[in-house]
Parts: sequence; structure tokens; C-alpha cells
Amino acid sequence: MDRLFEDIFGTAAPAGGGVRQGLPTYFLPLDVREGESGYEIEAPVPGFKPEEVEVTFADGVLRIQAQHTEQSSQQQRGYLRKEIAYGNYQRSIHLPGDVKQEDIAASFTDGVLTVTLPKAPRPTPKRIQITERQKQLSNKS
Repeated sequence: MDRLFEDIFGTAAPAGGGVRQGLPTYFLPLDVREGESGYEIEAPVPGFKPEEVEVTFADGVLRIQAQHTEQSSQQQRGYLRKEIAYGNYQRSIHLPGDVKQEDIAASFTDGVLTVTLPKAPRPTPKRIQITERQKQLSNKS
């Protein structure tokens, strides 16, 4: 049963170096598309507010973290079945070096985070002019 739960919701990563503190952290699923002008990443983060989601990009790695800022105490108040998993979500993804970092944008619509990462233009090859070099005569006496 634990394995089935992990297959559906992801494996909870213990916070704090192995000791669980607060809500567990789960693997955040992503869709990544590449187009001519850049990359687009979509991540479902239902139940989170935009201010609870953090997107960072450094050294070619995009990192998305969704953390609930308030601890809610869920008591077993007459539930016949309880399937909703509460926790934090996190994902890091390495991207090619052609991302134009200063133009990365993120938006949040209907519980889906969309991150747009434009590509930097590829440098065009520069033709180098070849000139003929004159031989230098050495005067030896």
C-alpha cells in the first residue's frame, strides 16, 4: 500500500537532513517543451497560492519549490476516506546553456505554474580573413 501511495504522490523526502519536520516534501511532476525561441515548463501546484511558490534559476538549474506557509492541523473529523496528501513540493531541472536568464518569466493560472525560459540567440560564425605573410629575410654576416 505504501508503494502505491508513493507511485501516485511521489516519495516524500525527509526535511532537515533525514529527520521529518512539519509537512513532507514530494517530487513535483513537470512538463518541459522546447520551441525555437525557448523552453516552457509547466508544473501543477493545486492548492498553493502564488506567494507559496518560489522559482529560482542559477548555474543552468531551474528550481521550483512549493511550500505551505501555515501548518494546518488535520484532525480525523468524521472522514470516511482521506486521500488528499498535504505537503511541500520541490523539483530541480538542468537546462542547456542557451537560456537567456534575464528574460525568464513565470505565471500562475488555475493551479498550474508556467515558467518561460527564452533562448539566447546563437552566435553567428565570424569569417576570419586570411592574409599572406611575407617571409622575413635574415641578414647573417
